[in-house]
Amino acid sequence: MPESNYQNLRYKVEDQIAKITLDRPPANLINLEMTQEYHAALRKADVDPEVRVIILSGAGDGLSGGVDLKYLEVFDSAQMKEYLSLFYVGTMKLVRSLSKPIIAAVHGYAREGACTLAFACDMIIAADDADFGYPGVPNLAAPPGMHVWILQRLIGRMKAAELIFTGKSLGAVEAERIGLITRVVGAGSLMYEAEKLAQRMVEMSPLALRRTRDLMYKMEDMSFKDVPQAAVEALSSAFDSEDSREARKAFIEKRKPVWTGR
Repeated sequence: MPESNYQNLRYKVEDQIAKITLDRPPANLINLEMTQEYHAALRKADVDPEVRVIILSGAGDGLSGGVDLKYLEVFDSAQMKEYLSLFYVGTMKLVRSLSKPIIAAVHGYAREGACTLAFACDMIIAADDADFGYPGVPNLAAPPGMHVWILQRLIGRMKAAELIFTGKSLGAVEAERIGLITRVVGAGSLMYEAEKLAQRMVEMSPLALRRTRDLMYKMEDMSFKDVPQAAVEALSSAFDSEDSREARKAFIEKRKPVWTGR
């Protein structure tokens, strides 16, 4: 999809970082078109050899207020299932298949579907004015979808239950304290800090980042009895790559490595 065809987000590449900014005023509410454009932007970034890292953010007062309830108002069960198959299944499958790290830079509000987009990312840098909420039960009279799994995995069942059953929002400082996000920073320095983190990874071997990311998600649901052998295979096979040989040689020679991505 050409950049000019995006109606609900902005896309640009700077310093080997693809920046995807949700931009559907006034609250960046998510609908079918935004979902499709987000998927297109992710695919574009993933195949672009000039892109090493992706950053997701939101324009205006927050990342997003979540899925547009006016869009969902007339949905029946079958229509909701069709949309969620794209939004949940499609988004998670696509993000997990990326060959590059993706960071969410969150300010202001992140509600329900916005949290799905953020927590699908590898890391979340949040401004100190950010807060996260899952109002599925009070607003939809329905469970908050993916967050039943995500929240329990990240913060445990008891704390997850409070957030899910009540729809209570959680501020960035508390979210960092309980391990829900990567880091909280001052609102004025959010993009600076997100870009600094991304730039740190830009300097790494793209092959190593891709292999490490694949291993993280592979190990996430792996039985521990399979972990040691998977680790052996992942690390030993990497030693045949040009980037691994270059990394070791550059370390010994005390110079900056030159990556080929092979």
